Order: sequence, then C-alpha cells, then structure tokens
Amino acid sequence: MKKAFVVIDYQNDFIDGSLGFEKALEIKENIINELSKLDFNTTHLLFTYDTHDENYLKSKEGINLPIKHCIKESFGWQMPEVFEPFLQKAHKIFYKNTFGSLEFANFIAKSEYEEIHFAGLVSHICVFCNIILAFSAKPNARLVLHQNLSASFDENLEKSAFDLLKAYGVELV
Repeated sequence: MKKAFVVIDYQNDFIDGSLGFEKALEIKENIINELSKLDFNTTHLLFTYDTHDENYLKSKEGINLPIKHCIKESFGWQMPEVFEPFLQKAHKIFYKNTFGSLEFANFIAKSEYEEIHFAGLVSHICVFCNIILAFSAKPNARLVLHQNLSASFDENLEKSAFDLLKAYGVELV
C-alpha cells in the first residue's frame, strides 16, 4: 500500500512565535514520536511550510490576519531544530503562501497514495484546508487526521472543523 504522512506548518511562529499558542507546543513530542515510528520504505513523508514575504500585510490574508509570521528564511518560518532529521528524509516539501497548497493537491492527485495521514498546525485552518484539498485530489484514498498531533488556538473552531472532516469521511484517530 502506498502511504503518505503529511506534517502541516509545524513552524516556530505557530509554536511559540508571533502566532504561537500553548497547545502547539504540547503536541511537539507526539509528532516526533509518530515520525520516529514511520517506515520510510513504505510511507512518504511530506511537509508544508507557511511561507510569506515582507509584503505579507498587504496581501488579502495579511489584511484579514494582520500579524507578520512565517517570513521566508526567518527563525519563525523554520521548523524546530529537532525536526531536521525528518526534513532530511522528506519525500517532498511544499512552500505555500496561503492556507491550502494547490501544488500539494496536484502532487497528491498524481500520486499512487491509498492512505494519507495528517498532523500539524493550525487544525481548523491550514490542516483543514489541505485535508479538503487531498480529499478532492484523491477521493478514494483513506484520509486520517491524528488529533493528538494537531492543535488549534480555538477549541470551538477546531471541533467544528473536526466534525466537518468526519462528515467527509476523514478518520480522526
């Protein structure tokens, strides 16, 4: 079976930087433990990076979320150093300038993945958007969201996102 494990935007700015929140830090060890168990012969590891430039505040997203974050090459844009060994094993990394990545969706559409697992930040924003894109790109694939490997700063929005994902047939474990 062809599998992928996707880590969405687990970057410093979302953990303890300009948009950081406590729950984001709390899932770090869970993600590391899960990645340590992966068999890279049978599972492709994929990462997304939220990636903005200095003009972020002039973008539509920046107008609606006026907090500079994940400016390319900044410390906040990077993932925690402990993720470096996993980044070196990544099958592919996607740099996206908005919540969802069309490049990721197109890659998934052309892939042979039968099963795709998700983790990362922020549950009800980028994680949700990229799962929906994967759902559209690979409608017959098994999609799995690891709830203990994902976090949001808003429990109500997270619950709503999880309920919608379940309605689409995404497995929440």
